[in-house]
Amino acid sequence: MSKKLLISDLIDEAKCYEQLRELKWGNRIECKECGSYEVRKNGHDQGIKHRQRYVCKNCNKSFTDITDTVFASNHVPIQKWVVCWLLKDNMSNKEMAKALDLPPKIVSDMRSELGNGVIKSNFIDNWDW
Repeated sequence: MSKKLLISDLIDEAKCYEQLRELKWGNRIECKECGSYEVRKNGHDQGIKHRQRYVCKNCNKSFTDITDTVFASNHVPIQKWVVCWLLKDNMSNKEMAKALDLPPKIVSDMRSELGNGVIKSNFIDNWDW
């Protein structure tokens, strides 16, 4: 018997993080703590090879690609968030929960958070996938 293929298996994690970085920062990464653009890469999050870590050279604050985004609030992989975003107007919570292999309550919470914007305090309605 073959493994069940989920929609989220078809989304590339690297591309999701690349798009998020573009959406969040454009060409310049900014420290949310002090506003400095003097930021350096600081490895990757353990277990998530495409999620970049950063450290501010000015205030020494450490942060990641998902800091100050709706993705930071739980442990749902970014690919599942992207699928939820793309299909939010075309599937019920129950259908999406089944496709993403998540509990319906989690999907409902995700849809609610996405409705408020991807980047906290900066409402983004258009993702360029």
